[in-house]
Amino acid sequence: MMVFRFFAEISDMRRFLFLFFCFAMIGHCDAQVNMKLGFTAGPTFSFAGRDSALSDGFFTSTKTGFNIGSTLALNAGEHFFSRLTVNYSNQGFALRQTSDALFGTDVRLRLNQLEIPLSIGFTGYLGNLRHREYIGGGIRFPLSSYNNMILKTDASVVHTATVIQEPIKGLAPFILAGFEIGSEFKNDAAIFFGANFRYGMQNLMNSTLTSSHFATQAVSYNGTYVGLEITYYLPRFSYWFKRDFTY
Repeated sequence: MMVFRFFAEISDMRRFLFLFFCFAMIGHCDAQVNMKLGFTAGPTFSFAGRDSALSDGFFTSTKTGFNIGSTLALNAGEHFFSRLTVNYSNQGFALRQTSDALFGTDVRLRLNQLEIPLSIGFTGYLGNLRHREYIGGGIRFPLSSYNNMILKTDASVVHTATVIQEPIKGLAPFILAGFEIGSEFKNDAAIFFGANFRYGMQNLMNSTLTSSHFATQAVSYNGTYVGLEITYYLPRFSYWFKRDFTY
């Protein structure tokens, strides 16, 4: 049922996505518009919430994740573009406690999700290189989450702990901003290196660490992370359809 609900909500978003592309191109209809298909990948560095509410020496720290996906860019003339991307994204962070010399607690939390961001931006030149800045938003659908707990205890200490996670929720919105810099090659193939910041609008993961030795600790994650990415755009000439995607 979760899958059917996901596709139902996606269908509701189609009108929004179509209108977004239309408004992104308003004012540039006299410029040459071309479409490029690309692939993007890179690491993610997430930010867990409620760190200030933790006690007993507990703290959160970022664990490196990754994202990978495909992107479709519409370039309007020399300076404007919009881009629709579909990503598989993996984020992670750790909940740790090291204030007690007798034992230490290290809980690794991970979240896998599907992201569909849509952005508009401006592109310019830096000598032979091109720079692109963009803003936008999107939706994400959590696929799965998991945890791994590592306990280090003294033999004389009886220490038990349990991680409780709330069920994964449905579609969640986010906003983003980023930049990239790169170069174009023959037939308008291109490679760009960049970074982006994504801020989640609602929690995706709520986890509670309970133990017989310390007070209950709670931490949440709303999908906020910094991502680095490498994006490669295929040549404008399509090897599949044997024609140029320029209109």
